Amino acid sequence: MARKMSPEREKEYAELHAYLDFYSTNIYGIDPADPVHPTNVGKRIVEEYGKSKALEGLKQAVNDTVEELSDQRLEIIQKLDAALRAEGIVTFSEIRRRYSSSYKRILKCGRIKSETEFYLIAGVLADFGSVASDGERQTLEKLMAQYEHSNK
Repeated sequence: MARKMSPEREKEYAELHAYLDFYSTNIYGIDPADPVHPTNVGKRIVEEYGKSKALEGLKQAVNDTVEELSDQRLEIIQKLDAALRAEGIVTFSEIRRRYSSSYKRILKCGRIKSETEFYLIAGVLADFGSVASDGERQTLEKLMAQYEHSNK
């Protein structure tokens, strides 16, 4: 029998599930009734393997969406964030902040190296629904200013 997940992991599951459901329906255009819709696949995984395994699959699928949108312009990300926020769903920018290896690498390196990385950081800063701390936001603003100054 599968172990019960902590309240934090239950919350994470619910947030990622809602995000992926929205993304799959509105971006990929998959009918929610289709058996291949991630929501339906996820239900089968929960039934067969448990919610903890389903959460791992959700994280992988969500990370795929982060990679797919990595080169998108800020305006597109802002529109997606607004649509998600209007539905009460965690934003793409917050998802990217939490799960993107590129984001973590930028913070660790302390430098923005490309326009793609610049837009990633700009998206996180533009998302006021993000749970990024004040210190993290200050660091990101500093990195953006350095990048903009060095690319004049």
